[in-house]
Amino acid sequence: MTRLPTSVLLALGAVPAAVTYAALLGLGLHRHASPLAISLVATSLLFGPPLLSGAFAARERSRIFAGVLIGWSLCVLLALPVYFPGERQQAVASGLALVAPEAAGRWIAEGLPEEPVVSRPEIPVAETVLAEAPTPSTTALEEHEIALPVEGEGRRLSVPVVFEHGGRTVEVWMMLDTGATYTTLPVEVLELLGAAPGPGDPMIRLHTANGEREASVALLDEVWLGNLSLKGVAIATCDLCESGENAGLLGLNVTGGFNWQLNADTAEVIFSKRGEHNRKLDVSPFADLAASFSRFPGGRVEVEVDLENLADRDIAEATALVQCGSAMWTVKHEGIAPGDSETAKRRLPVHEPCDSYQISLFSARW
Repeated sequence: MTRLPTSVLLALGAVPAAVTYAALLGLGLHRHASPLAISLVATSLLFGPPLLSGAFAARERSRIFAGVLIGWSLCVLLALPVYFPGERQQAVASGLALVAPEAAGRWIAEGLPEEPVVSRPEIPVAETVLAEAPTPSTTALEEHEIALPVEGEGRRLSVPVVFEHGGRTVEVWMMLDTGATYTTLPVEVLELLGAAPGPGDPMIRLHTANGEREASVALLDEVWLGNLSLKGVAIATCDLCESGENAGLLGLNVTGGFNWQLNADTAEVIFSKRGEHNRKLDVSPFADLAASFSRFPGGRVEVEVDLENLADRDIAEATALVQCGSAMWTVKHEGIAPGDSETAKRRLPVHEPCDSYQISLFSARW
């Protein structure tokens, strides 16, 4: 059997060795390794086994080196799709471009047999969510402002609130709900404050996520947002409004007394006290408003508005709204003590007659 000359074996080994060497160089380039590291690793990986085999051979070292180089080069080239799926062709093109024109390297790479699909790229690692502490507020707050921590996201933002009544205080987390008219608390919390619902309490209708329902209303002494407070706050009783860590809904009758903005970067809500705040929502459940109208010949109309204070605190001012179609007028009451009532009689301006008049509370404050 004729043996191939050593020179022919070396020439044959040069082809797969060159392609494999180019692939190793290209893989290193694609991973942005340093040129020195790429060269050392590619050279050691490809030529190390053939050189060691030839060095330890007793005879015909050149032939053994050439044979191992051929076999080892082909093994590495065939193994690349297992560990670097889909990268072999582009790696060969990038490696050859270092020593040959780019077009020639691309042509050689495209002439390689189609890479078999024997594996898939590594699955990306899921990102770890770190519970970072909120960044401290960098904005200097004025005396009429307070920054409160906020929890949650979307429509479920919660802030800490302190309720005070009869010398008792309870601090709870409340859902900041811009769609809720009244602030709500469960019976359990109202009992802790000594304001448990009773048969004589006013009733209102609540529109909740669970439908419309009637709720009794308690009048608490004070509600605190940090060091800012509102006195005389109407609280609707609602056990169903309690959710998770939230004792209830922080409604417009409280939030309406403040200008507020959410700072998502610091996870804070900044509240600032408003100069003027209509307390109609808090006063109306405890104000019994009634009116009678008298019509005289010639079109004169007089209205008699009676307002009774059902609360345990003074109503400093209350304004009733009289409406006839699109025409509206106001009648003001002032200084009504608890349990007292006041009657105000007014002549309405000349207007087109209407079948009925409506009366409602327009504004009020304690």
